[in-house]
Amino acid sequence: MHALSVPLHGQPNAADAPAMELLTREEGALRRVIQRYVRDASTVDDLYQEVSLKVLRHLDTVREPAALRGWLFQLARNACLDYLRREDRRHQQSSAVLSEHTATGDLGRGPAERFVTDERLQAVRRALADLPESQREVIRLRVEEGLDHLAIAARLNISRQAVEVRLCRGRAALKTRLDAIIGGEL
Repeated sequence: MHALSVPLHGQPNAADAPAMELLTREEGALRRVIQRYVRDASTVDDLYQEVSLKVLRHLDTVREPAALRGWLFQLARNACLDYLRREDRRHQQSSAVLSEHTATGDLGRGPAERFVTDERLQAVRRALADLPESQREVIRLRVEEGLDHLAIAARLNISRQAVEVRLCRGRAALKTRLDAIIGGEL
């Protein structure tokens, strides 16, 4: 299903052609990026549509043709993160309403569930401590301070590509380590 089956302005025009061409060429890759953030197919379609509309509206703001693909994928990542933040706020608001109406706390986590959560948190801390300092610092800046790749690169005085490599390797090592910890191997 192509998300742009209904033109933005009624009939497609020549000004939309470069955007349509880019979106057609990159649709599969964009959908895979979005799929990494959200699992629901209809949400992937919605987010792809949102990104497509932004491309149609703002393609002319990209000055460097070489930066076009990166810009496109950054739009997709940002749309996904915005969606996840909205969902998190919606969930928090729902939880707040539930907690206001529950005097006994029966709907909250019990002691066993709190223990499991604390245990997992400790596992993450142990796994992070085992990472090389360069990977640990990049992950910390991304997760704790919410910096994007360019901001991390500027803070650490390294290239954006180096940030991406460290994040990728750090995440992979973290996953392997957590699998071993939680799986009982360590």
